[in-house]
Amino acid sequence: MNESVTKLIAKIEEKGFRPSIDLDRPIYFQPEDRIKYRSARIILILGMFNTKRGLSKKVIACIDFLLRNTGFQSKFVIEYFKNEQVLYKKLEKCSTFENIENDFNIVRYKSVPWDLRFNDMFLYLKTRKLIEFKGEKETLRFFLSDEGKKYYEQLREIFLTEVNFLELFGKSLSQDKVVKIITEIIPNTYWRENEKLICE
Repeated sequence: MNESVTKLIAKIEEKGFRPSIDLDRPIYFQPEDRIKYRSARIILILGMFNTKRGLSKKVIACIDFLLRNTGFQSKFVIEYFKNEQVLYKKLEKCSTFENIENDFNIVRYKSVPWDLRFNDMFLYLKTRKLIEFKGEKETLRFFLSDEGKKYYEQLREIFLTEVNFLELFGKSLSQDKVVKIITEIIPNTYWRENEKLICE
């Protein structure tokens, strides 16, 4: 065994920090468990809709919810483009998935789906100078920094499914429309089930 590794083990044992590994109960980390992965999705959203005014937390939360809960995507597209001639073309491009899984980290906050870890994600991105913001409280808006824009270009090659869905809406979104639709299409049964998961 490497001498430096042996010394490290000896130091750990001296301090009483003996590691214990239970091979009968391995821990599996999913992408959603990692802040870097979740935060990357926020960069993707801000990059796809990089308006001069930026996006509010509510809108980011709604779009993030759609990317994570693909079962609601086609319904959202129908509501967003209804009464428009492009509706059928948009629906043809929209991949349909039945993957509706309840995430115990998502709660209803001011009528929108809110990940309890969002503030940590925004802090994570801000401290790495990937996002900037202006305004406060209700007028608070987020947008990508120059460094964040570079990072976004790389992410486009990774989050292909998410990019394909977001491209349906062009460069800008009707932010009020997004929030209104999301608060209407998420059934109450989702939240009831969600509450059970949080309490357990």
